[in-house]
Parts: sequence; C-alpha cells; structure tokens
Amino acid sequence: MEHDLRIYISTILANTAISSAMGGTASHDSSENSYSVTLKCHTASGEFCNVAFKRDKVTVSSYESDTILTTIETWADTVSGLA
Repeated sequence: MEHDLRIYISTILANTAISSAMGGTASHDSSENSYSVTLKCHTASGEFCNVAFKRDKVTVSSYESDTILTTIETWADTVSGLA
C-alpha cells in the first residue's frame, strides 16, 4: 500500500498538465499523509462493532457490550505501535 501511494504521488507531481492548470510548483508533504481502514467485526456471541485504525488512533464504535471494548483495548496494548 505504501509503495502504491508513492507511485500515485510521484505520478501526480510529475503530471505537467496538472502543473500547468494549477500553476506554481507541485510538492508533497508526507507528514500530512493520513491512512485509515475500518473493519466491521463480528464476535463469537453474535455482536457487531466497527474498529477504525488511523495513523494515530484506534476507534471502536457501534458496540453493545463493554466486553468488546475491553477485549480490543487489551489486544491493542500488546501491539507496540498502538500501546
């Protein structure tokens, strides 16, 4: 995914038609990149919840039982990038 994003960015930055139409000098600030994915999860007990991962946080929504939230928090604490 990261590799594909770099290809798309470099293609857009090198596109002379876009540069001419927009004017100025094309640039890319990678510190402003954002990534996200939302998973719809289904528990063994039949509940559903949504877990959204972004560059700087994980959000849990649409859950009924606090057990789901506790389970996800416990798991996230074991992942070095999320803890």
